[in-house]
Amino acid sequence: MGQSEWKSSYDDDGDRFAGIKKILARIFGDGENPLAWGFTLFSISGTKYKIHILLVVFLLTQLIFTLPGHKVGAVFMVPMLIAMVVLVFAHELAHVFVARRGGGQSELRMLWPLGGLEHAQFEDDNPKAEMRTALAGIALHITLIPLFLIPLVLLTGGWDAIVFHPLVPSSSIHALMLSSDQTTPWWLILIWSFYVVNLILLIVNLIPMHPLDGATVLRLLMTKSKGDLAARHQTAFIGLWVATAVGLIGILFQDATMLLAIAIACGIVCTLERRRMQFLSYADMIPGYSSSSTREADPPNSQSGTQDQAELDRILEKISSSGIGSLSRSERRTLKKATESSRNSEGNG
Repeated sequence: MGQSEWKSSYDDDGDRFAGIKKILARIFGDGENPLAWGFTLFSISGTKYKIHILLVVFLLTQLIFTLPGHKVGAVFMVPMLIAMVVLVFAHELAHVFVARRGGGQSELRMLWPLGGLEHAQFEDDNPKAEMRTALAGIALHITLIPLFLIPLVLLTGGWDAIVFHPLVPSSSIHALMLSSDQTTPWWLILIWSFYVVNLILLIVNLIPMHPLDGATVLRLLMTKSKGDLAARHQTAFIGLWVATAVGLIGILFQDATMLLAIAIACGIVCTLERRRMQFLSYADMIPGYSSSSTREADPPNSQSGTQDQAELDRILEKISSSGIGSLSRSERRTLKKATESSRNSEGNG
């Protein structure tokens, strides 16, 4: 969406945050959708890779905690952050590779601390290819386990450094020493970091919360019996309850602060997904407009009709990203007018 379109979106009366949204739109490309707040890194084979602002903030925050006076030092934290960035990128590469082999397209991948925020698009209904794509990241992490585990066992001569507390991985760092000379070189910490982060990404992505892979797998499994739209509704609903449960664990346990952060982030994404489902349901209520089918083209000489439909599309997209409550008075009037006009035209027909 171009800047001119964003300008028209934020010039409505009564929007106190219009100026802020314009700034966000110029910087991140989508001022109203927090899932799109990211910076472009590079493009590979037609796929643009962006880093979400949440990942940037997370990396900077963790680096701050490596400063003198904090418990965790740079010797431990920097390898962990390197492992996270590399494995998250590899996770998304796996999704893209499998999606393309199945006939799907993946023009954008947004990286966040636990994977990606974007999904591959399939033109034809191909649930098997979509399922394989969803499982690609999980399969990658399973495949990588022996690649890191076996060297660690051989080098340390035991399992003490391999078995760690899932909420406090650093608890086993004291056992990370070469069996030959009882030293802990930086490259050994790096291998251990890749092992730990790989396991964490695997376990977390099995949880059925958006945008984690577990939610996509759950949706595809439910689609067979309930249909696509109902499965999406229920997956988002289940994800909110799971996020609530994970958040409570994060509050109750002293060392589970990271779980609380994950629960909040995934809860926000699940809420946005429910709003998107609300948009799809609301769009289907408008006669002449269907979210599941392609809209007929406007007559060649109907410039006014094209502009009106473009405005209606923009309003529906806003419902998708921010919910019906985000509409201004003028947008609500436009939506009501379009609904009444469509019903009258169908009645006369």
